[in-house]
Amino acid sequence: MASPPSSAIAGAAVSAVALANVVAGLTRGLPLPAATAQSALSACRRIASITAPRLSALTDAAGIAAELIASIQAVARDADPADASAGLYDAALSTRACAPSSTSPVLTQSYSLARALCVGVEAACLGEAFLCEARTEFGDRQAASAARDRITAALEGSVDRVAAALGQPAAFVLTTAANQTCAHLVDLSGSLQPLIRAQAARSFPSTALAWSLYADPSRAPELVARNRVGTPFHMPATFEALAPKA
Repeated sequence: MASPPSSAIAGAAVSAVALANVVAGLTRGLPLPAATAQSALSACRRIASITAPRLSALTDAAGIAAELIASIQAVARDADPADASAGLYDAALSTRACAPSSTSPVLTQSYSLARALCVGVEAACLGEAFLCEARTEFGDRQAASAARDRITAALEGSVDRVAAALGQPAAFVLTTAANQTCAHLVDLSGSLQPLIRAQAARSFPSTALAWSLYADPSRAPELVARNRVGTPFHMPATFEALAPKA
């Protein structure tokens, strides 16, 4: 098998360093067990300082991709799902700036290896984000619906690029993950109450409002937290709450 041209190797090396920085940023931005964070950051430092500068073959690029994806999966698994999904969407977006570009058609073609490396990491971030959305405990129907919107928007923004860089099978896997997660969220929505804006005659204590809405004063802290109220004794006259069950 012929070796890729030097410009392809150089472009992939540049992308590998940038991608390692993206994954390191994802790791630093999430509360994680110390061992998970240390392992991911160590992998990113090794790629940026040792592996990427020595990249010389397709197998080297594949090894870098595998190591970055393993770190992404470990971080997604050990972080809070809601926090992780937001970080993963941001990381996926950041990968789009990691491939070099040129006005030269020859160099553009040469950079296809770098683009494939970037899109592979982007797809991994999105796939893990979808799984995190599926594991998130949403408190209301609107929150679950917003998660479906995030998944749909992320898929629409990436699937053509994944197909072009990695092939239709990779695009199919990502699309399937998105569709199955959305189907799960639709099922979940059926068991969740919608949010409402409740109106009281004046300011009341949260316990009184919880009793009025749910016949359950123990749900007062839920109203305080949802409306970010400083004191439970003075709730606003108009506030947000889960709809009472019929």
